[in-house]
Amino acid sequence: MVLYYFDLTDNGTAFPDTEGTDLPSLESAEDEAAKALLEIARDKMPDGTFREVALHVHDGSSKPIFVVKVTFELVRNRPENDDVLGA
Repeated sequence: MVLYYFDLTDNGTAFPDTEGTDLPSLESAEDEAAKALLEIARDKMPDGTFREVALHVHDGSSKPIFVVKVTFELVRNRPENDDVLGA
């Protein structure tokens, strides 16, 4: 078992994982990070037009082994004041 740390970054704000999670392999850590990030993405939609959430996974060293990232971006194709029926 290896202790992996999943440091969250949400729109540039860092939330370090101080406890870590014991997992049997790098592949398990990749799966865990992807599942966790999808759950975060599902639970919290962006408060505006852009949001980037990432998990930086490391094994206790300062350099990440890998990063999993999700970006939400709302791109409007018409002015904000147009309503659906009046456009």
